[in-house]
Amino acid sequence: MESYMYKKINVAILLISICLVFIFVYVEHTNSKRKENALRYYNQIIPIITLADVLDADLEYSDNYGNKGILKGREGNLTRRVSDDIMAYIIKQNNHMYEYRIIESESILKYIGNFNDNMKNIRISRSDMKDGCIVKKTISEGEGLGEFHECNDLSALIDYMSSKTADGEYFIEALDVIGVNGSDIPGRIVYILGDGTEKVMYENDTLNLAMLFKDNSR
Repeated sequence: MESYMYKKINVAILLISICLVFIFVYVEHTNSKRKENALRYYNQIIPIITLADVLDADLEYSDNYGNKGILKGREGNLTRRVSDDIMAYIIKQNNHMYEYRIIESESILKYIGNFNDNMKNIRISRSDMKDGCIVKKTISEGEGLGEFHECNDLSALIDYMSSKTADGEYFIEALDVIGVNGSDIPGRIVYILGDGTEKVMYENDTLNLAMLFKDNSR
């Protein structure tokens, strides 16, 4: 009788152990998928968040329950604050991830106009040591972004920045540092004015993303 009771206890312990293993595996799988989904989502929204940071724009955030709020662009690094939100979701401090939308303003429209002008009129070059000629390229040509078409509004700008190069890099990432032929090598940077003359911006330097939204024609 005693032997039979021990067997029952051992079977019960075994069943409990198996259940605990299954629960542990399920929890680990769920946590892994949660992290994977969060990181995938973060990668998708990076162009929007980076753009908002560069433009000092405000971000509206919202969830599926109708909760909304605004992150002020001039009050801190938006990329860091969104990263904190994503991390809070991963470690289950938040039960949901937010959707983010750049709030349009007159200043953003002005910045978009500056961006179009700079993409069309800035040229970057360096001396070709082989034959001594100067090779001038637009930013799009140098960075391998294809032919540039004007962005008429914020939606078009977001679509442009969210496009990917042949190497799978977001355009906005490719434009983070702009040098000679898609590198970080400093070059001679000029702006072609309306009368065809060149305004020298830098004799030996690089551009960054923020500079593309400034008025460089003056």
